[in-house]
Amino acid sequence: MTQTEIDFFNRLAPSWDENEVRSTPERVKSILGKLPFRKNMHVLDLGTGTGILIPYLVDLIGEGGHVTAIDLSEGMLTIAKRKNSHLKNVDFLSIDFEEEVIPGEYDIIMLYSVYPHLHSPEETFKWLFKINIRKGGMIVVAFPSDEKFINNIHHERKSESDHLPSAPLLASIIAQWGYKTEILAYSEDEYIVTVQENCDLN
Repeated sequence: MTQTEIDFFNRLAPSWDENEVRSTPERVKSILGKLPFRKNMHVLDLGTGTGILIPYLVDLIGEGGHVTAIDLSEGMLTIAKRKNSHLKNVDFLSIDFEEEVIPGEYDIIMLYSVYPHLHSPEETFKWLFKINIRKGGMIVVAFPSDEKFINNIHHERKSESDHLPSAPLLASIIAQWGYKTEILAYSEDEYIVTVQENCDLN
């Protein structure tokens, strides 16, 4: 993440939750409810932002599970920590996860409203699977909308981020990198693509 991007998210952090009208409790629960969360899982929330997913993830994995929340924007992390300070099984780390090694191994890695901000997605996925994904685990690319809404927001903000492809196109692109992909939802309200190691290639 560039310093310009970090400054962008730091500037938006105080008003982020107020303006993030798509991540309603009902929609977040619906998205996470389509994923194979179980008690005692270890979950990595990459680009956690203000920690929107954290309380819902903790509910799904229980006290025996653990969430590691990562963001490079200190403004976002400060809010995420404040909102979730009562939760004992959550760690917050300031890491550039495309440049630095993330500690730990995880059952599910969430990329919630994050994928367009990746500079080197293929390399990032490669290292996450090599270092951080437990056997049988998955990376989840998810949004509380379709790509049209996301791309319109990025256009309005004049973001440096790349546009988000449609879910079928993204699944096809990632499959070409050698992974097994599945579209769990694709509508105006939900966009979920799961990514796992392709056992047929091992």
